[in-house]
Amino acid sequence: MEVRFVSRSGRVERPTFIWIAVVLEIFTGVLALPVGWSFIQDPTGQALGVPQGWIEATPFGSYLIPGLYLLAMNGAAMLALAVLTVRRHWFAPWLTGTLGVGMIVWIAVEIVTLPETMILTWVFLAIGLALGFMALFWLRRTGQLRLW
Repeated sequence: MEVRFVSRSGRVERPTFIWIAVVLEIFTGVLALPVGWSFIQDPTGQALGVPQGWIEATPFGSYLIPGLYLLAMNGAAMLALAVLTVRRHWFAPWLTGTLGVGMIVWIAVEIVTLPETMILTWVFLAIGLALGFMALFWLRRTGQLRLW
């Protein structure tokens, strides 16, 4: 396995399939910002119609920590990633993989800790998987990661 972090030009090739990643990043960021902000303002979840009882039995106790994560990582970081991807920044493939795996972990924690899931849970799990695989193939294509 070989890992190279920086291309010589500082810009990476952007394969056509990466535009799908940009759409997914914007979609995720735009939906996560208001939900994260709502959870921060009202950690009970009542403003969004999410039962308080769902989160009380978890290690979080309220929706404050999930709200902060949603706002920062699934919201602001995803939108920043979309900008980096469009600009072909050398770090964009790595951040795509990192935030994709972060989304998978986020959803896994949600599935394990909450008593019920919503359709969006599965949609965002699929987005996390898609971003992770796109990052893997993007890194391989640009020569920044050689696994096989």
